[in-house]
Amino acid sequence: MKNIRYAFASVSYHKKISFSIGVCSAFFLFLLTSILNLKDLESSLYNQVSTVINNTDYHFNYQKIMQLYTSLYIVMLVLWTILITLLLFISLKLKKQDMMKWRIMGFSNGFVTKQSILESMIPIAFGILVTAVFLGVCQHTYEYILIQARPILANGLGIKRVTLFSSKILIESTPSQLIDSTADTHFLSLQISNLPVAAIFRAFSKSSFIVVSITAVSTLVSTYLLSRQSKKVFRM
Repeated sequence: MKNIRYAFASVSYHKKISFSIGVCSAFFLFLLTSILNLKDLESSLYNQVSTVINNTDYHFNYQKIMQLYTSLYIVMLVLWTILITLLLFISLKLKKQDMMKWRIMGFSNGFVTKQSILESMIPIAFGILVTAVFLGVCQHTYEYILIQARPILANGLGIKRVTLFSSKILIESTPSQLIDSTADTHFLSLQISNLPVAAIFRAFSKSSFIVVSITAVSTLVSTYLLSRQSKKVFRM
């Protein structure tokens, strides 16, 4: 309990850097979750279309955009790793005096490391909570953002549109009148706006785990490096 109390006291004292870590974690967590859910939307649409239409160009586009989403996800993780490492170094530099006091008081390296990880996890937990509340309360807004972003991202990534139907095929989302059907008339119902809650929070959970893991490892490495530096200063 003392560790948790010390951690909250430290986070409260260093409000600006803690707030920055929390906001950045929420922002990146939203982006990472969005990318995974965009992949879910693409998969859902592809599964519906591929059952009735065999289009080589569309199949190629699907594979290409899924690879690009994966690459974009990795790029976001790399950017997060760089950003959180920078923020943690700044945070630990500000707390350098506290770390030296702990050493003077006889606390072990394990205590210092554990305390540093705990203090970095509190603002991350805040970011996770904020993102979870947004996804839960504003699910429809979130889905709307994804649907609007999907064609913009596709154009930005250089994905060309593919014509799926010939001029002989009539498509209506909801038939409004009786139609004189012929052999060349087909109806296709597509659902791209309904993203299951389970899919949203599966992507959110995966991204949260990765963000927390990267933060913990980065804190561990940063604390170790600064601890060695503090030892040298303390000996001098």
